[in-house]
Amino acid sequence: MRPLTELYEECGRHLQALSEAMQRCPSPLTLDHFRTRNPDLIATLDQFAYRFSKLQDVMSVQLFRQFTVQILKEPVESVPIIDILNLLERYRFLDSVQRWQEIREIRNQIAHEYHLDIEELILTLRIAFTMVDEMAEMIARMKDRSK
Repeated sequence: MRPLTELYEECGRHLQALSEAMQRCPSPLTLDHFRTRNPDLIATLDQFAYRFSKLQDVMSVQLFRQFTVQILKEPVESVPIIDILNLLERYRFLDSVQRWQEIREIRNQIAHEYHLDIEELILTLRIAFTMVDEMAEMIARMKDRSK
């Protein structure tokens, strides 16, 4: 398992890239932004989608498990992720397991955006933009506890 400090640094890099992408993104996103091909907007949204997926993945696959083992001293090395999420909710590092599952679902929708029409994509991105702050808050709570 990777050290927590390394995982926090990786999460920080993803959060920084997400912040930069959101700053470059028109607000609010509208259908007009998609009526003509805009390479800068496409690159910005691609960066956002990639980093959102990477952040959600590193948190789910590595950070949550490592934090639960090292900081909470819970033996979760080989338990399903749902059990780890339940522990993190109980210790109040996650607002709710259901909300994390919603974040995961948005991550999946963004990763497979070609299935969405433009209106669905805009709505999904708006939701994802708010979820970035939620993930940053979760990481901050974990980092505070790790000190």
